[in-house]
Amino acid sequence: MELLVALLVVVKIAALVLGGVVSLMAYRAYNRTRIAGLQYFAVGLAVITLGTALVGVFHHIGGASVTAGMLLESVIICLGFVVMIVGLYRT
Repeated sequence: MELLVALLVVVKIAALVLGGVVSLMAYRAYNRTRIAGLQYFAVGLAVITLGTALVGVFHHIGGASVTAGMLLESVIICLGFVVMIVGLYRT
């Protein structure tokens, strides 16, 4: 079981780094082009990335149940997608 937890930590860190890189690239593209949709995309992706990482902390350190962690992660992902959708409709 400890091997799976260690693997999960590695994958979560990789997802956090990769999501952060894509968010940063989208934000830089927004700064270059001033296309508002890119700004919303960067924020939405950052919400999803940070939220997913924080859910792991919430579960492993906070002692939340797997179901509560999955529910919180799904809510955070939905919020991130809502930010992206708003960006698409406002541009």
